[in-house]
This record gives sequence, structure tokens and C-alpha cells, in this order.
Amino acid sequence: MPESLLPRRSPQNPYGFLSYGRTPQVKDGHRPPDTGLIRLHDRLSEDVMALTDLQVGRTPVYLDRRTRLGSGWKDELKRHLAECQVLIPVLSPRLFASKWCAVEWQCFELRQQLQRDKGTFTRNAVVPVLWTPLRYRDIPSPYSDLQYTHEGMGHAYAAGGLFSLLSNGRHTTFNRVVYQLAMTVVDVAVSARLEPCDPALFDDIFDSLDSSAGQE
Repeated sequence: MPESLLPRRSPQNPYGFLSYGRTPQVKDGHRPPDTGLIRLHDRLSEDVMALTDLQVGRTPVYLDRRTRLGSGWKDELKRHLAECQVLIPVLSPRLFASKWCAVEWQCFELRQQLQRDKGTFTRNAVVPVLWTPLRYRDIPSPYSDLQYTHEGMGHAYAAGGLFSLLSNGRHTTFNRVVYQLAMTVVDVAVSARLEPCDPALFDDIFDSLDSSAGQE
């Protein structure tokens, strides 16, 4: 069979890693926190599966929903940070205030630096998503260096973010923006081809945090 007709399998590691600042439970509230974020994760995962040949059983987009206590969740977090192809920071004030989100960024950037050192680096594999309304001056470095709006996402998203779309019942627009995000994630993953690394490389970064940070 000609080589051009052979199956071309895309990367089979998780395409995305959602990095987000957790919202605490509202006192006396009955609705669990971060339901909107879970909806983003579910929709984005479905779209990535539809856009790729990712095999059954693989994780399209990783979302850490475990209680951040003990060593088990740290090992899981390190493994996904060592394997995922695209980091997706969910831009919001809680992300900027989260020590663990800073750790996730450092770990992913370390992987990218390893690729730069090998001379095989092709493009930045960080694709941010705007969650809440933000002014540019409110976005700290290194997130301020990233472009979070793309053609086709529309003014409503750029002005208020995905959480605003959900809160205002604009579900069709929400779904359209998430689909655009999924296409961007897949494109970056396939073109960047970020190589996995040994999760143990992240040990020093994790150990640098005070144990109280695990309660975020």
C-alpha cells in the first residue's frame, strides 16, 4: 500500500489540560461550585473527540476535580502535566490567585523548555480561554503574553468570557466558541508535537509549595 494511503494516527496523549482556579462552595448554597467549568470540560472533550482519531479510553481533556490532599492526586497531576499536549489556562481572578495554577504553568513551561533545548520546538502549546470579564491590565504575566481571542469567537466572548455566555443563557454562542477552542487545541497539539517527559522532573516545583496550598 502506498505510504500516502496508510492510516495517519494523531497524538494519543491527552490533548488538553484545563488549568483553573477553584471556586469555593457558597455558604448555605445548594448548587455545587464550578458547574459551568464542568460543562466547558464536557463540551470541549466531546468536540476534541469528534475532531480527532483519539482512541476509546483516552482522555481528550484533563480536568482535576479531586480533593487536593495526600500524595495520590499529586502523582496524577504530574502524570497528566507530563503527557498532555496543550495547556489550557482558564483566565479568571481565581486562576491568577492560585498557587497550584502557577505550579501547572511552571511544569508545562519546563517541558517546553526541554523541547527548546533539543532544537525541536515549533510553537507555544498554551491555548488560554477567557472565563470571566477581564481588562488587559488585570491579566498578570505570563498570561498577559497570550492571545485568548481568535477569529470566529465573536465580540460577546471577548467582552465577557465563557462564564458570561452561560450566565446569560447564550448557550448556542457558548457551544460555538468552545468548538472554535477545540479546533485551536487540536491544531496546536498536532503542529507542536510536544514530547512527554518524566513526571519526576516536576518534583522540585511541587515540593517548593507550602503544604497549605493544597487546600485551594
